[in-house]
Formats: sequence, C-alpha cells, structure tokens
Amino acid sequence: MQRVVNWMQGGDRAAFQLLNRSAKNTITDTVMPLITNLGGAIWSVVISLILLLSRDVIVIKMGERLALSLLISHLVVRLGKKFFPRLRPYLALDDVNVGRKMYKDPSFPSGHSTAAFCTATVFSSVFPALSVIFFTAAALVALSRVYLGMHYPSDITIGAAIGIIAAQFIVL
Repeated sequence: MQRVVNWMQGGDRAAFQLLNRSAKNTITDTVMPLITNLGGAIWSVVISLILLLSRDVIVIKMGERLALSLLISHLVVRLGKKFFPRLRPYLALDDVNVGRKMYKDPSFPSGHSTAAFCTATVFSSVFPALSVIFFTAAALVALSRVYLGMHYPSDITIGAAIGIIAAQFIVL
C-alpha cells in the first residue's frame, strides 16, 4: 500500500512541477494572481450577495443555491484540511514559483478550486449554454493555485469534485 501512496505522491509532485514552472513568464505572473481571486472567499461571498439582493426570482434562487452550496462545500473543505493536514507545496518542495499571498493552512483540498467549481456548477444549471465558459474559468482558477505554489494537482482535483458534488446536491 505504501508503494501505491509513494507512486501517487511522486506523480503529484511531477505534475505540480510541470504546472508550476512550465508556463512561467511575465504575462502569467501578472494574470494568474488575478484569476486566483475568482475562487477566493471574498469573491464568492460578494457574488452570492449580489444574486440574493436581486429583484428577479430566478436570480435570487441562483443566489440561494450558490450560498448554500458554498457553505456546504466550505465545511467539507475545512474538515479535509483538519483531517489531512498536508503541507503546501511552497513549504514542502524546493524551487517553487510562488505568488504574493502566501497561506499557511493545510493544502488539501483546495478551497479556491472548490468555490470556483461550485459557482460554475450553479451558474451552469441556470445558463447551460454558458457552461463551457463557467467551467473554463473554474479550471483556470484551479490551475492558478498550482501555478502560484499553493496546491498540488490532487488538491485542486479533489476541490473541484467537492464543489461540483455540493452544488449538484443543492441544484437537484
């Protein structure tokens, strides 16, 4: 069993190093910190509040679904970080490209990825024709977390799954 875990961790680190270093340039160094904010707590709360304060019943319903699914998914992320206290890549590995804002809490799972995919799922349930745009934005948020040295690929993958499942649970 330990060999399987070691193999998975090795693949995760290799994928991390590829994503963290391969696209590094002045454009991505400027854009990725901006994109990453789309999955942050402030952005998620602001979007939910804007939707909830609307006068349109459909928009308010979307705000309710988003707020509730973000709450549920955030609780799952908090539990994950408590029970699987994995060090962030920039703390565990050498030569990691990092952004400006450095978090110290555990890496697993990615809360930004969870929030971004939760939002994409709720928005796609109301505007299915725009699903590609919503999920592309969520994927960019997730990739930005690896690019900025905050998460491993498995952190963002599990975060995305948590966000999608929580939102689907509420939407359905």
